[in-house]
Amino acid sequence: MKNGSSARARKRSAGFALMAAVVALAACDGPNRFSGTPVGTDTARPPEVEIQNPRGDSLSAKPLGDSVLVRVRVSDNQGVDSVRLFGISFRGNAALGTDEVIGRFNRKTVILPAVRDTVVTRYLLAVEDTIKETGFIVAQAFDSDGTMSADTVALILGGPDVGLLNVSEGQSIQAGLNLNLGLIAQDPQGVVFVEFQLTGAIDTLFQRAISPPADSVRVDTIFQIPPDAVGPMQISARARNSLDVVGQDGPLNLTVLRAGAGDTIRPSVNLTVRTLPRYELTDSLFLQITGQDDTQGSGIVRAGYTARAISLSTGDTVYKVGETNFAPVTGSISRQFGFQTFNVDALSLPDTVVYEFTGYFVDADGNCSAAVAETGVASPCVTVGGRIFAQDRNGFRTTAGHVSGRTVKLPAGGLIADAVIDAPRGNLFLSNPVNGEVEVFRLGTEKFGTAIGAGSQPWGLALTRDGDSLWVANSGGTNFSVIDLTTEFEVPQARFQTPDVVLFDIEVQESDAGLRFITSFFPQDGNGFTDEGQFVAVDAFGNPIYSTVVNSSAQLGTARKAFFPPGSEASEVKLFTEHGGTSSAEDHWAIANVDSVAVADVTSSVTDSLGNTTEVLTSTLAIFDHIPGFPDSVIAGAADLSQLELPSTAAARLAQAGSDITIYTAARWDISSLGFGDTTYVAASADGNWVAIGEGARLPSARVLMYQAAQSDTTRLSGVIPVTDFLTNTAERVRGVAVNFDGTLAMARGDLAYFFSNGLRKEGQTAIQSPELGAGAVFHPLHANYKTQTSPGGVYSPNTHLAFVGSGGRTIDIIDTFRFRRIGSVTIRDIINGPLKATLPSAADNVGLTCASVPVNDRYGNYLGDAVQLYTGATDASPIAANGITEDACVVLKVYAITTAGGVVVVPVRKADVLRDHPARQ
Repeated sequence: MKNGSSARARKRSAGFALMAAVVALAACDGPNRFSGTPVGTDTARPPEVEIQNPRGDSLSAKPLGDSVLVRVRVSDNQGVDSVRLFGISFRGNAALGTDEVIGRFNRKTVILPAVRDTVVTRYLLAVEDTIKETGFIVAQAFDSDGTMSADTVALILGGPDVGLLNVSEGQSIQAGLNLNLGLIAQDPQGVVFVEFQLTGAIDTLFQRAISPPADSVRVDTIFQIPPDAVGPMQISARARNSLDVVGQDGPLNLTVLRAGAGDTIRPSVNLTVRTLPRYELTDSLFLQITGQDDTQGSGIVRAGYTARAISLSTGDTVYKVGETNFAPVTGSISRQFGFQTFNVDALSLPDTVVYEFTGYFVDADGNCSAAVAETGVASPCVTVGGRIFAQDRNGFRTTAGHVSGRTVKLPAGGLIADAVIDAPRGNLFLSNPVNGEVEVFRLGTEKFGTAIGAGSQPWGLALTRDGDSLWVANSGGTNFSVIDLTTEFEVPQARFQTPDVVLFDIEVQESDAGLRFITSFFPQDGNGFTDEGQFVAVDAFGNPIYSTVVNSSAQLGTARKAFFPPGSEASEVKLFTEHGGTSSAEDHWAIANVDSVAVADVTSSVTDSLGNTTEVLTSTLAIFDHIPGFPDSVIAGAADLSQLELPSTAAARLAQAGSDITIYTAARWDISSLGFGDTTYVAASADGNWVAIGEGARLPSARVLMYQAAQSDTTRLSGVIPVTDFLTNTAERVRGVAVNFDGTLAMARGDLAYFFSNGLRKEGQTAIQSPELGAGAVFHPLHANYKTQTSPGGVYSPNTHLAFVGSGGRTIDIIDTFRFRRIGSVTIRDIINGPLKATLPSAADNVGLTCASVPVNDRYGNYLGDAVQLYTGATDASPIAANGITEDACVVLKVYAITTAGGVVVVPVRKADVLRDHPARQ
């Protein structure tokens, strides 16, 4: 019964209190108009309620729609068992009977376990309303007997939200020192003006106009306290929005104390260390030291740190110290320090270092406090070897891994889709479809230059055969941009248009009237495939071989060839169809590479010698095309079924007239097998004779296609191989393809690294670390003359027959392409999620090092360049000893990749990375 009575009493008192509050608030002007007379049985000792935030100043404000943080202290001798928080405003006129109470913040009730004294902090969500007015935050506290008390504070709704920083109510400061003040003001209407006002012991005003208006501003300033200023002081912060509404925090009451005889109290200090799981050698460690001197102190004049790095690989310990000095500062203070990682063995990456950090403050009287944690009691300082530590305490300790590479962030963000290296000019070009431009990364300085504008959503990149221009496949359109690499601008008149590609099915169908031609075409009604370019490579004749995108409407991608026939007036595009293309169908013909097809049916009456009349159907077929490269030179081929002429007859006549028509007999197009259902990668050998096309995930399996460069009007593929021929896994994706210098070996990066000849004969496969993540595949730049069935004269070269793939384990795996095993890896900070490219090292990369080299030739005996020597013989059995004729620090090649960090990581692959795990070196 007692609990039931209490609940009923609480409910009654809550209802009475709310009505009393409304009346009281409308009738009086006191600062706490919701207190009123407590209602309930415990009238001698109602709960005590005090709203601490918002402060309730006459100018306390919140922008419309912002939530408000309410902090209220409640106490009661019987115990407080619930607190109710809400916000309201009053509108209308009580005398006219139009007054009403409007909810401005949603009600929130906090149930407590009958505590006697506590602070409740909650956010109240704003009710949607566009009226600017003065509202009230209400806090009601109920004790276990149902007795209620309340507190209320005013809040301007529709003004700037202002908060004072670095000072607190009741704080004491010492005359002659500096007071560090700050404020934060925010308002969606735009803050246009802020000010600090100090009154009492000091009378001063600091004002600043904010131009242009800002939704959120922070202002920090330092006030010097005069040496003769003593007594109470009030501080207020104000802001005005663009509607001329003012919001305020304060006044806060402080006390200025007379300068004392001396300060013997150490400052408070906390240390915060920002750590990463992995660090590149150029990454920085960051420390933040915060705290303040005692209220009557002399002020902080020095902030600093001591860092100790213990190498787990060598056992060496190295120290680094830093310090900054400034005029004495009272109030809160914060200083940040940053410095590069240190005591790391660059030739033993990944390397692990244990860091210990100590931060300290020193005041003007020499009192020193040291911190080794974000929270806790600061310790006295001790000085050892000129370095400051915390007495009897180790520094904040963190274990950090250090990895290869240097990441350079994209200057304006975005997303990288493809990359290509222009080695002669020292540039790496990166397509950024999000920003609609081609990023330029300077290999020499490892910095970004000015981006180059291209067409809509640039994606695939490839150098022209002469190396003077850059092809850019614009995935937001049906064209290619051509960028002049000397001027680094697109050549407008050179933009390459990619004509539409249509496929036709023709059927000969029998009816009562006779035989007739039936035609259909693809794509139609939104079904079929897209025309927008994706990845691109350039063959030995300078023709772009490219894939098209898969769009959100489930239209399929394709692989195509674009070219200019000799002496032509316009470009041509042909669709690769050999990899799937058609399905068997009697009385059907599948036709490609023509412009249009027309059928004419004529029914006529024929009377025989006996006077019998019959209806005869005459069906004729006309196939139209143009001379390749000359769109205005229209040609045609016809067939008449009444003469028993079939579509093949019309095709033969059209070809004789100069068409490049393709026709398949007893077949119809199978669009689902011809198209690609996911991102399709394209990569060419350096000599352009071979192009690999790697299809992303699809059912029944992904496929790899191989194209051999031929004359402009030849489109046939040299072969097709399903990924299931490598490993049966229908869910497997291709995340990168690569072809070596002379096309004697190709690679597809799926769940494994698959290697195959240009005849699509499987040569081997290698496991990848965490293959479900990561992307990218590339050969050693001088990988050539590989021995396969199609290149039997090849010779194994252990110095260059290497491949590199990006793994989900944050590594670049190094693969021996003769025994197809992972022989090493380079650990990096982030996961590669884009293209992987490689170049030979520059002279600057190996300056001061002894790096013996060996010449490399292609399959035809042509000299390609010199490679850093790794082995002493013709096999990989005898690696050069550590720092032998070739030093371990020698860069074998440099890899460039796009990672999840949103930039380019530059990774020097050193001799030590390739040979570190070799059995002969263990």
